[in-house]
Amino acid sequence: MSLDPPGLLAEAAILLLAPIAGSAVGAFARRWPDDLADWARGRSRCPSCGTVLGWRDLVPLVSFLLLRGRCRHCRAPIDRAEFGVELAALVPAGLAVLLLPPLPALLVAAIGWMLLAAALVDRRTLLLPDLLTLPLGASGLVAAWAGLAPVSVLASLAGALLGFSATALIGELYRRLRGREGLGLGDAKLLAAAGAWLGPQRLPLVLLIGAASALLAALATGAHRRPEEPIPFGPWLALGFWSVALIAYVELNPAVP
Repeated sequence: MSLDPPGLLAEAAILLLAPIAGSAVGAFARRWPDDLADWARGRSRCPSCGTVLGWRDLVPLVSFLLLRGRCRHCRAPIDRAEFGVELAALVPAGLAVLLLPPLPALLVAAIGWMLLAAALVDRRTLLLPDLLTLPLGASGLVAAWAGLAPVSVLASLAGALLGFSATALIGELYRRLRGREGLGLGDAKLLAAAGAWLGPQRLPLVLLIGAASALLAALATGAHRRPEEPIPFGPWLALGFWSVALIAYVELNPAVP
């Protein structure tokens, strides 16, 4: 965390941006894949009465609290998940601002917001959209080329190739042994994006955190007793990706003023 005024202003801007990003993430996750055009260009409406919502109804976090979780027009309850996603977007931003200088903090927070969107979509649909995983991987390569990633360009390329090929191979072996999908190509593309940002050496830690988190969640919810019920791995892989990204950037910036 910075102590100089410009740095504090930059960090405050990241924190203010977080709930706005969370609002966009929540809307994307709800509307993917059929209503993305409406998400990008349309006006927000109350799902109960259909009234077009004004700016007073759409201020992230604040509007929900002031309206006490109800539509201003028809008083129907607002889905609390919307407030939860806006709040969740503050977590990667807050940790990044606390531990990193402004520019890497913004990068790590932005990675977190994209991964939050991917996790929410995968949880709802069991699919990881190319619209998120491919730009995330490409931006990792660009960041490495620009010297903004914790790895070189060569390591970024190697990590992307290893992440995709290893996950695709494991998924194919699982399908042949068990006769059903385990890891899909969406998971492979997400791990490729992790490799592009973090390089090949950090991928085992990404997988370890993801697999351990998924196992703990399955044990806690009893999902391990329902083998016929598919469990999305994307959210846990996203958690491993972001956690290792934060660690890598902290290692890259050991002395924060």
